[in-house]
Amino acid sequence: MMKKIGIVVNQKKRGAIELAAKIRDWLEKRDLVVVDSLTEPIEQFIEDTDFVISLGGDGTMLSIVKHLRNRSVPVLGINLGGLGFLTEVKQSEVFEALAAYFQIPEIEDRIMLSCTAWSKTKKMERRFLALNDIVISREGLARILRLDVFVSGEKLTSFRGDGVIIATPTGSTGYSLSADGAVVHPKLEVFIITPICPHALSLRSLVIGADEKIMVQVRTDDPAEKALLTADGQEKVEIDDSYIVEIGRSNAPFKLIKSTKRSYLETLREKFKLPDTEA
Repeated sequence: MMKKIGIVVNQKKRGAIELAAKIRDWLEKRDLVVVDSLTEPIEQFIEDTDFVISLGGDGTMLSIVKHLRNRSVPVLGINLGGLGFLTEVKQSEVFEALAAYFQIPEIEDRIMLSCTAWSKTKKMERRFLALNDIVISREGLARILRLDVFVSGEKLTSFRGDGVIIATPTGSTGYSLSADGAVVHPKLEVFIITPICPHALSLRSLVIGADEKIMVQVRTDDPAEKALLTADGQEKVEIDDSYIVEIGRSNAPFKLIKSTKRSYLETLREKFKLPDTEA
């Protein structure tokens, strides 16, 4: 029996606050307990919610991930922004989507990344969850990085460049795509390793199995130079060559509530404006 529903609201989006009030009213009329980020911090209510509604864009959805802590809570994304692959439901479809969820929910498990960055000398450790990607990139005016990349203990490559992206299929339409990575269907259980501006013509994006373990180490000529590790563009930490970054599959998937109105391929055609020329 569903007990509590959380609403995460991006207040910067036009109409988000008003829509949140309408959704709250709709849910409470059905005797459901509702909490929202307008009155409580997300981290205070996310732990014991049974279902989360995100009002905003893909960035709003990604902001929820860091609070899940390996809990698989179904999330429905309402698109109030621009390009949205996670937020498939349009504002005009909100109540139809909610009604469909409470009747026959259509939930798709998306694999997530679990990342640990630990320093051998500083004895520091940071942990991250990511639905889209983990990015290691040069910071500020730093020179190009040297990176060593290992897959399940075996060296894949050592290269110079601006960084590397480790993406999930969900994240394959984001930064990885901009760096010439492949678009991968979200039902595939793989990771995409995409170099950022590599100083090597032969180095290309690589797709590997999601059960592989990835390790990345940054090499710098100057101890003062830093690289930046970011998770879904939401959390970050400065790293240097004392850090080992280990990335693998998260124990819990992200449970995305699907739109009953359109398929992934339809969304892909719409967002990327793929050609549809008949012979």
